[in-house]
Amino acid sequence: MTGDRDLSGGAPDDGVATDWPRWLDVLERAGIPASSNLRAPAEPGAVADAEAVFGREFPAALRALYALADGQLADHPRAPGPHPEVATSLFPATYRFAPLAEATREYRGWLDVVADMGHDHVTVRAGDPVLAHYWDAGWWPLAVDGGGNALVVDTVPEPGGAVGQIVVAGPDEDERRVVGTGVGDYLRRLIAAGPEVDDAVVDPSDRAYRFWDATHLR
Repeated sequence: MTGDRDLSGGAPDDGVATDWPRWLDVLERAGIPASSNLRAPAEPGAVADAEAVFGREFPAALRALYALADGQLADHPRAPGPHPEVATSLFPATYRFAPLAEATREYRGWLDVVADMGHDHVTVRAGDPVLAHYWDAGWWPLAVDGGGNALVVDTVPEPGGAVGQIVVAGPDEDERRVVGTGVGDYLRRLIAAGPEVDDAVVDPSDRAYRFWDATHLR
């Protein structure tokens, strides 16, 4: 990952303001109702509150993403708040773009869990500049899969890594790996790959759900 060319043109937001709408359009053209699953942009105060919990400022690209959308609507029938008519995820498989309030709860929960756990069983994919940690206080959950796993924004990379890189973490993911050098880079990888749509996959809750994947990006 560290040798990939930066395609953001040096933009402070890593191209997120341009690439997020492009990614939503790719999903829509594949028959995935991305826009109807979006929440409104996050209020600046909500971002500041989340950063206070995190203990540091978010990378500029993550702040730019929340300025476009505060995550996505809930897809579980018993979850509070509005629900989309047809649910989907905005990141691969069932990784939902977590609203700030949900991400904050997830973050606090992981801090409690990691205090009682070691990192002995965790490995790192060869060559990936990420800590071999079960969880780290410098990781912010960008997207969650409902089973405890997350795509995290890593602000404490190992040497050779990039602050803000996207890392796979969670109880079902013993191998830590970098899937993007930042939010913008990750979006561009998704755009280049496109969604793999599988109409045979049915949502277990029996509600309307549109499943897609990009297996090498999770």
